[in-house]
Amino acid sequence: MSLKIWVTTPFFYPDMSRPWTDLLNDMLSIVDAAEDLGFEGVMINENQFQNYVTNPSSLAFSAAAATRTKRLKIMPGVVVLPNYHPLLVASEMALLDHLAPGRMSIGVARGGSRYQLDRLGINPAEARDIYEEALEIIRRAWVEDDLTYDGKYFSFPETTIVPKPVTQPSPDLWVASQSVDGVKRVAEQGLNLLTAPNHGNFEPYGDLEELVQTFNDAAAASGKPRGEVMALRHTWLGRTEDEAQEYFGDILNEYNHYKALVKGSGKTQTKEGRLAARGVGDRVDDYIRAGRVYPESEAISRDGLYEKYADPILTTPDRMIERFKAYEEIGVDHIVCLVAMGQPNEAVLENLKFMAKEVLPAFA
Repeated sequence: MSLKIWVTTPFFYPDMSRPWTDLLNDMLSIVDAAEDLGFEGVMINENQFQNYVTNPSSLAFSAAAATRTKRLKIMPGVVVLPNYHPLLVASEMALLDHLAPGRMSIGVARGGSRYQLDRLGINPAEARDIYEEALEIIRRAWVEDDLTYDGKYFSFPETTIVPKPVTQPSPDLWVASQSVDGVKRVAEQGLNLLTAPNHGNFEPYGDLEELVQTFNDAAAASGKPRGEVMALRHTWLGRTEDEAQEYFGDILNEYNHYKALVKGSGKTQTKEGRLAARGVGDRVDDYIRAGRVYPESEAISRDGLYEKYADPILTTPDRMIERFKAYEEIGVDHIVCLVAMGQPNEAVLENLKFMAKEVLPAFA
């Protein structure tokens, strides 16, 4: 199978003086462009209570995306399962599957930032165990009638979600993981893997390769069919390297917003630290005020960007194809491109057209 290329609707909202409705319309225009230009799918980002990702419901937005597209695959994700009751997630996904039969999947995670968990009254130290129970319930609720459950976090009598998904046996499910141990668990369960740089961007070479190799080895050892791998990359295409870095400042700003959100949750100085399971960190709330993230101020040089970092990929068509081909060779099945990082929306749409013309045909 040839590598497939997706895009995201990141809902990055650095200028909060701008009407949020304008951002919403920008994200809908990305959905339309992805449909028209031949991208395989769109991943709908979600997060609450801040302006790094200002989409409180990827499931709701996916319904809008489903009704305005005919062929595009749609993934709400990632949905942080501890934030929700799993029966409601299973039910809403079934509805979405009826809106876009065979085109809907879901990305799930335990959560990479404790900010939302603290506000929803969820103990971050328990998020992993809550996630595991929720994932089991969702998978069973899609295929079982009169499901009962008596767990530590969820308990309910005989329950059947109505309707069931139309896609059989169920919609595709992608598990987000960025650590060696987490990737192993995903592979051992026979599930699909969604992975990305463990701390937002500016990823050294070798990290993704090790995660994918770990996934491949664990899947082979498990005896279960290998799930697919989707990797998130920050991308921008230019006719020259200088043109590809035209919006480097926006990309660095987006990275520093992310760094603020995951402050204190892991170490990135070593490869071992980057590929370790992220801790919950201490409760620190002073980096968000009135919903606005106050970004870190890390400075990164753009010199030799392509040679120093596997991500972001800000380059020319031939080098982007070269990079994507290398991912294809190690076992990445899908690339999801984060393109809108604060640039003008008109430029984002033009860049998607440029990608569709110059990069997508290499993976037809």
